[in-house]
Amino acid sequence: MKTGARIAVIGGGSSYTPELVDGLLNHYEEMPVEQITLVDISDGAEKMRIVSELSRRMIEKRGRKITLDTTLDRRAALKDRDFVCNQFRVGGLKARARDESIPMRYGAIGQETVGAGGFAKALRTIPVALEIARDMEELGSSAWLLNFTNPASMVTQALLNHSTVRAIGLCNVPITMQMGIAEAFGVEPDDVGMDFFGLNHLSFARRIFIKGRDVTQQVLHIASDDNQTMANIPAQEWGDDLLEAINMLPNSYLRYYWFGDEMYRQQTADLDAGKGTRAIRVMAIEAELFKTYQNPELKEKPPELQKRGGAYYSEVAVSVMSSIYANRPREMVVNIRNGHALPELPENASVEVSALIDGRGARPLYSGLMPASVRGLIQQVKAYEDLTVEAAVSGDRSVALAALVNNPLVPSVDVAEKILLDILRENSGYLPQFEVEA
Repeated sequence: MKTGARIAVIGGGSSYTPELVDGLLNHYEEMPVEQITLVDISDGAEKMRIVSELSRRMIEKRGRKITLDTTLDRRAALKDRDFVCNQFRVGGLKARARDESIPMRYGAIGQETVGAGGFAKALRTIPVALEIARDMEELGSSAWLLNFTNPASMVTQALLNHSTVRAIGLCNVPITMQMGIAEAFGVEPDDVGMDFFGLNHLSFARRIFIKGRDVTQQVLHIASDDNQTMANIPAQEWGDDLLEAINMLPNSYLRYYWFGDEMYRQQTADLDAGKGTRAIRVMAIEAELFKTYQNPELKEKPPELQKRGGAYYSEVAVSVMSSIYANRPREMVVNIRNGHALPELPENASVEVSALIDGRGARPLYSGLMPASVRGLIQQVKAYEDLTVEAAVSGDRSVALAALVNNPLVPSVDVAEKILLDILRENSGYLPQFEVEA
């Protein structure tokens, strides 16, 4: 007899897995868990073993009756699940390092989710995400697929438009913004409400409320000289003039679009100083994390995990799961099908908006026209995303080039052509849908 939720984690050997397990334990009263199955490929088997042993110690310490097992058989893990969590990285951190370094050869920003780096990752990732969806379809799975795999907007859109699975895209940036506002005002996170809209890593809080009171202007005043950002994004103050001009609180990733020259200079300075790209630094962080994870006395999520990024990842994942599982309504920011929420974008687009989460899934709460100050950028990036999804599915080089040409972080057609050629050559083992030129 089933006594709780059954969850499969694709990419179970990820260093983030203890964060997810910690969240499930913290919210066990909200959503009891019967089984967690970690899934990975053979290259990730050793990391999955280390992560699973730590996770079992965490479960034992908390006295919960949760079965945690591991497998390399994805289809077996997908059977009879309530939730499937995607957190995989095709090609690992070495592929991420290539994604970051290729654009920088040609004077463009190198980042794993935006710009040409995000494009390369999408080409590798979308086909695998759709393979997982096909497995779920063939197994007759009714599970909810919660996608944390980046670039989340494009992966989620591919799942929504090229499969029948029930998919919701998740990101930790909106909840990080919510937590920061709660801390600044000395209130609980649930006291903070946001009218949120845009695309993943290109989104905005248009209005911000504390217990129903509009505090948008106070938040913008605090944020104008605040250079705090995500662990993987260089610090850069927004400034009074910019926030006054848009009159909204932007997602941290907007720094790449609005302060591109400075962000590129910081990336170049890191390379010149021998620090490498962010991927190189993450490799070092992960090596230390996995050493820490192997300590048999460790029975909780270590504080060093914060250096990896992904703050509040578990809060987002578990909140969505528990709201669906227990039909407990909750307002959250997620990536879902647009429908009529943002009329200037296609109905089948994946958008990041405030939504109501309950037993039926996620339904957009935000609706309305986008402000002119950001509408053009969002539409351009969505056109790029649409083309990238099409290229990843079809393997059409012309569509791939059109996608890069539409990316605002790619400076010219000439640069786009060079970047595309390098991406296809250096990722050929992961891109069977493309015919690679000699």
